[in-house]
Amino acid sequence: MHPIYSYFNSDFLSCTFEKSKGRIAWLGIESGGRDRDKHASYNLMLPGYGGVFGAFKKNKPVSQDVTDTYAYFENKNGESAKYIFANDKTINIELTKPIKNDIFSVKFAIKTAPPTIWTEKPPKKLKSRNPLVLFKTEYALPLMVHFPDFGRIEITASSSDVYCVEELVQSKDFTGLDLGYMNHGYSHNRMHGLHFGSSFLTFKSKNPLENVELTFRVMEECYPKLPEDSEKFNGLKRNWINCFAMNRELFDLSDNIYFHGTGHLAINMKADMLQMVNEDDIQFKIVRKIYEKQIERTFKQCQAYDGEVSVSFFNRPKEKNYGCSVDSTPGAIIGLTGISNWNLNFAKKLVPYAIKAADFILAQDTDNDGIFEVKFAGDYIGQPSEYGWQGNWWDNFAFGHKDIFFNYLCHRALRELSQLLRKLGMNKEAEKYENHLAKFDANFLDTFYNPETELMAGWISRNGKVHDYGFTFAVAMGINEGLIPKDLGKKMIKKLLKIMDKECYGDLRFGIPGNVMPIGETDTTCWPCMTDWGRYENGGLNGMNGYHFLTAMYNVGLTKEADDILFAILNTYEKDMTHSGLMPGYCQSIDWRTPQGVPCGYNYLADNYYFLLSVYTGKYGMKHPSVNI
Repeated sequence: MHPIYSYFNSDFLSCTFEKSKGRIAWLGIESGGRDRDKHASYNLMLPGYGGVFGAFKKNKPVSQDVTDTYAYFENKNGESAKYIFANDKTINIELTKPIKNDIFSVKFAIKTAPPTIWTEKPPKKLKSRNPLVLFKTEYALPLMVHFPDFGRIEITASSSDVYCVEELVQSKDFTGLDLGYMNHGYSHNRMHGLHFGSSFLTFKSKNPLENVELTFRVMEECYPKLPEDSEKFNGLKRNWINCFAMNRELFDLSDNIYFHGTGHLAINMKADMLQMVNEDDIQFKIVRKIYEKQIERTFKQCQAYDGEVSVSFFNRPKEKNYGCSVDSTPGAIIGLTGISNWNLNFAKKLVPYAIKAADFILAQDTDNDGIFEVKFAGDYIGQPSEYGWQGNWWDNFAFGHKDIFFNYLCHRALRELSQLLRKLGMNKEAEKYENHLAKFDANFLDTFYNPETELMAGWISRNGKVHDYGFTFAVAMGINEGLIPKDLGKKMIKKLLKIMDKECYGDLRFGIPGNVMPIGETDTTCWPCMTDWGRYENGGLNGMNGYHFLTAMYNVGLTKEADDILFAILNTYEKDMTHSGLMPGYCQSIDWRTPQGVPCGYNYLADNYYFLLSVYTGKYGMKHPSVNI
């Protein structure tokens, strides 16, 4: 016999009840209220479970009353659940005689992506005996549950005694995935089958309650206010908050919910995004607080004795140098200077750590020309080094020695730190960094400009070889940092666009390639699925790099060309499933795609949403620390 269902639907919310068990069987949301029909065609609930009143698990309902605006169920003990549709965004769940240990539970199916749960108070980590439970976490209410691609639900309770426990459960059939040859480390081959698992929320009470009400309310999309409100920005509105995936264990922000971002090489991107917020949205305030604690932890737990910052130091002895001189040292400084723009008092406490990191950066100028040299030789990929695997954010290449990406971040870190120090009256300390920046500026173009290609080299290896593959960020970041004159920068960008057109990149709807010329065999790894020309970092398209390139296009006056690319990408992001969790399967992640749109990433990165910032700093020219023009 088939169960009997009742159904409620609005532009923001769809909900179905299984009458025989008095439970929510279907829940779909659409925070933007747009006619995409996803909330009516995709169920956020785990089929066969859904959301259920704890008292109904043993004693099923024996009576019911269902109308267009509510559904009422009661069992033989007089325990009842009434689901009321207060408006087109809200479900009120009135429960009588709820039991203490299990008031209401809901199991979210997360085939799209694991939801991120936000709360003002730091969650408490709990232990679980179930090996498939990746995280077990206790939260104080209210909660905001964000489902990438769909939107947000706020969950509140009528009693302060109510709290929530989440178990993030992996699918047994999709754990232990091997992501391919030479994929080393916890982030690559110890993958978790979260997209086919569930997020199990149980609402409990500290004390027995006779009556309690839970409210599930679909919230509006979370994004900074735009100068103009238009459907062409729907891709931004829906995806902005995807940049902030939260790790349950450390309560911090990183690439996805499994990584932790403390001391991470992309730590500065979150600060950049958090410069632009909607002050009326409580979630932005929560995210900023989380980020502040993350930067504090980064400096206090991930900084070596010599000032270097790296995730490699996390919870390790400080007397031995485990680091690898990648982006995390300047990134931590940039993160702190970003925080100073909204919480100067907090940033001030960490300035001594930032100075120590900045002094480490100065020490990397080993030949006294103002340009910084990293500890990797950069002669060829996999070159032996006492510091382990070479790399910056573009870790698939042999970047080393005079690394332009690292130098750009260091220049920006020192520039912003000196500005912060001046603001704090620490003029002598600021002058030291400003003097070095003057030397850097004087020698920058002579070091990295390649007259053979009329572009900027990616790196100059220790053996003196110039490694230039038409790196788009090598041009764009220099323009945005004020190191490449606008006229020269405009000429370079036009050349890069011409090469992209020749290589059949089309309208760039999937993002911006990091390089427009194939990487030499000795300068990249040998994973064909990820290193063949046009795949992954070797000419593949991604969103992160779009921030640098699009902002630079606007800065040099290529407004129409930038608009065409920006809105092509936004249109793609509006229509596609996005994912900000872990992708189960080698080369199946859509944060990287071939020019034809074939997925070729390995582990979905929240960094992909960085390009959205270019709408504000590029198209609308809003002031931002990373743009010094």
